[in-house]
Parts: sequence; C-alpha cells; structure tokens
Amino acid sequence: MKEKITIMGAGHQGLAMAAHLSANGVECLLWNRTEEHIKDIIETRQIRCRGILNKVVDIREASSDIEKVLSKTIMVTTPSFAHKDLARLLAGYVDESYTIILNPGRTFGALDFIRSLKNQGCRSLPCLAETQTIIYTCRRDVHNSVWLYAIKKGVMISAVDPKDTMRVLKAIPECIRQNYIPASTYLETTLSNVGMILHCAPILMNVGWIENEKVKFEYYYDGISPSIADVLERLDNERLAVAEKLGSPVESVTEWLKRIYNTTGANLYEHLQSNKFYRGIDAPKNIHHRYIEEDIPNGLVPLEDIGKNLGVETPIATCIIDFANILMRCDYRRVGRYFDLLEGDWADESPGKNVLG
Repeated sequence: MKEKITIMGAGHQGLAMAAHLSANGVECLLWNRTEEHIKDIIETRQIRCRGILNKVVDIREASSDIEKVLSKTIMVTTPSFAHKDLARLLAGYVDESYTIILNPGRTFGALDFIRSLKNQGCRSLPCLAETQTIIYTCRRDVHNSVWLYAIKKGVMISAVDPKDTMRVLKAIPECIRQNYIPASTYLETTLSNVGMILHCAPILMNVGWIENEKVKFEYYYDGISPSIADVLERLDNERLAVAEKLGSPVESVTEWLKRIYNTTGANLYEHLQSNKFYRGIDAPKNIHHRYIEEDIPNGLVPLEDIGKNLGVETPIATCIIDFANILMRCDYRRVGRYFDLLEGDWADESPGKNVLG
C-alpha cells in the first residue's frame, strides 16, 4: 500500500517536506489555512524544488479544506504559534487512531497541543509527538517554489509517552524515518529546542540592519558575530542548566551542530562559520518573524519559567524576553507556555501523565 501523509502548513518546511516525500513516492496531502498561498499548487499540483532536490514534483492534492486532505498520519509544519488553532481545527476529526507529529514542537509543544484538543472537547486523544527541530534546511522562494539546502540526520523525536515513540516512527514515511532518532524521554526532545538559542537574540541585535532596505546579509554567516555567538553560548548554558535540574541533560548547540552538520571549531562562532549548509540563508526582511514571534513565547518564556520554578537563574533569557517585549510592543510572557504544562491536573487523563516519570 502506498504511504500517505497529511502535511499541515505550506511554509518553508511544509513545501520542502511535500516535495521531498512526493519525489520519493509518498502520497502527500498538503493543507494550508490561507488558500491564496497555495493557489498555484492547487491548480497545478506541482511544487518546484531547487537545491539538493532540483526538479518539479507532482503532489497528490493541496487544499485549505482539511476534510479533503486528512489522513491518519499528520505532520504539522507550521510555526508553533499556530498550534492552538490547528488543535481547534482537528479536535472534531481526530481520535486515538491518528498520529500527529509537530515538526518541531518547540518547548512543550505536544503537551500544549493535547491541552488544546481537550479544551475543544476531544476525548479520544491521538498519539502526539514532537521533534527537536525540522529535518529540512530550507527556504520557501515563492508560493509554489522552495530551496532545499540539506536534510538533517539524527533529529530527536519523542511521543509524549515515550512508550509510543516507536509507533510514531513507524507512521513516518520510510524515506525519512532514518533521519530521526528516538529520545530517551519527552523532556530530552522538548528541552533540545535549539531554535530559541539561535534565533531570538541575533534578530534583536541586528534590528538596524534588518530594517534597512538597502542591506542584505546572510543570517548565520554575517548576522552572528563573535560577540553575538558568545552571548548565545551563555544563553545555551542556561538551557543546559535547566535541563540538568529537571534530570534530563541535553547536548549543547555546539554539540548539536557538530553531530548534525559535522561542523568544526573551538566555539559556537567557529562552528556556525564552518557550516556549509547555512550558506545562502539570508536574514529576515523584517522583525515580525517567527524567530521572535515563535521562539520567544514558545522557547525562552518556558525556559525562564522552568528556571524560576526550579531555582535556576536565567538572566540572559530574561533580558532577551524583556528587550523583545519593548521592541515588539508585545507581552510575550502573557502568550507564552509555562511549567504548569508538565504538572497540571489535566495531565492525569492524557498521554502526558508520565512526562515527569
């Protein structure tokens, strides 16, 4: 039987995943909330991919109507700030026979998704899992075109209940199954969210260049200087300390870069500079970007909150959140995720009940 999968979200990763899986014989059903953004794909059922996959790929179907493209395995590829909306959309359709994988979940993504499903009256819960990061290094070009720079291997994945992780892996199309590795615990995956380290501070510390329409620069190569990389390493040390306190040690961002991309160097700056797969990735064109609007509330906010609950100081995370609140005129702590997702009463009846062991 031909493998079938629903991909929710037609951004960078959604288009890359739909193109790559379709090129490998998977029946891909692509959903996007805004139909205008996938109009060309709906009409042609094709995605133009460039980079390591350089071809025009036919896909099975694309639609903004979830009923037309729903299958038993759902890969969510939207930014995590859309997860609550997707849970509201899916609550009336899914049950325990479905598998939903958040690519990635960011911090506490699967737990937050479960809570949202339950709040919408979903009582037969699907199997929820999340990944540490996306497996594709990619950028969407136009509405039906995407650049695929690299496919990562060794990306951690875990179901909320780790006993279900093998079920999740079996639901993933075979052509990318080997790109994931099962984490020992859910906490190991969700605290290995490297996006909160690499994304937030560089945007804030380059805001003048980002808002200068005359300037174009590469995000990782030009936007992360030695001094900025040093701040990121100290921020990462706060994440490592929080994970250690929770009893779930995780690898550093530098260790992650070395494992995933085979980078080299004496520090984070040198590892980023040696990563050939980051070449050509330009900085965002404005500050209203998922690097802030996703990674602050669903990365640094829960990191700070866990630290407060466990007595671990996170002064750099706090500083970055405060600066983002001022710059963006937004209270990211108000909309962010919190420690109570790990220990709330709601968890007693959910697959997340064993997340703290």
